[in-house]
Amino acid sequence: MQVVEQTYGHKPFYLSAIEDDRIVGVLPLSLIDSRVFGRHLVSVPFFSYGGVLANTDQAIDALLTSATERGKELNVRHIELRQGHELSTAWTGVAPKVTMESELPANVDELLGRLSPKMRKRIRYSRNHGLEARWGGPEAITEFYPIFATNMRNLGTPVYPRSWFENICREVPGEIRILTIYDSGKPVAAGFISLFRGTVELPWAASIPEARDKFSTLLLYWSLLEWSLENGFQRVDLGRCTPGSGNHEFKRRWVCKERPLNWYYGLINGAAVPKLRTGSPKYRFAISLWKHLPLPVATALGPLVVRGLP
Repeated sequence: MQVVEQTYGHKPFYLSAIEDDRIVGVLPLSLIDSRVFGRHLVSVPFFSYGGVLANTDQAIDALLTSATERGKELNVRHIELRQGHELSTAWTGVAPKVTMESELPANVDELLGRLSPKMRKRIRYSRNHGLEARWGGPEAITEFYPIFATNMRNLGTPVYPRSWFENICREVPGEIRILTIYDSGKPVAAGFISLFRGTVELPWAASIPEARDKFSTLLLYWSLLEWSLENGFQRVDLGRCTPGSGNHEFKRRWVCKERPLNWYYGLINGAAVPKLRTGSPKYRFAISLWKHLPLPVATALGPLVVRGLP
């Protein structure tokens, strides 16, 4: 929440449920106020998880009631609860995204053995043709961010500001790793990785088109899984995606479990559940236009747009 406020200026609200002078539940919310996308409250925006955390159903109900009251006071359209798992509530639930989780086996041979022969062949090909994986910390943002910004522009999507990644590294030192794939010394793919207890998460990854014929993305994901296993982690969260998308199909190749990401909406004064109609002509035109922007322009404009799209 501190990173969100530092990077985007969104005002935080911290709700807590108290019983016998003891905290039994918490719910952090950020106020997103956009002229284009409206005014709403979001629990831990820009991430997949971060909803209500409580010991009892009574504490959950109290926090959601308090959130609704605060939403009315702030004149928001809705409250978005990024719960990540099922929650018993009267709020409207949706699960348009899934996260892909790989439970790690006992050793690297078993990890490699559960991949298809085609996948194993391509991983060997990438290593035999000059690609190299290197692990780094915050200093590697210098290599990561240009690749990420280029990839986002090519997808027609506004990019996060570089300060977003720098602020995360500063707030949680020691819990962030950056994995970079090099082709003859040139960075061509990279992933921004977080570590928490027994789980490694890959929320953001990107590659440049010129290196994909050497399967740079495959080597990135394989290096992530291999490193995680060798360093004692139990699972790798490969990040959220839309079922049926190309990204979803790619992640399925790593023998993952799909887990629905349950988000819930508290609708204020009869508002509707927000929907981003990606198939509409207007949306397709915006994507096409963004893809054709010069990279420096897209990188400069992206942060101004994305702050309202958490």
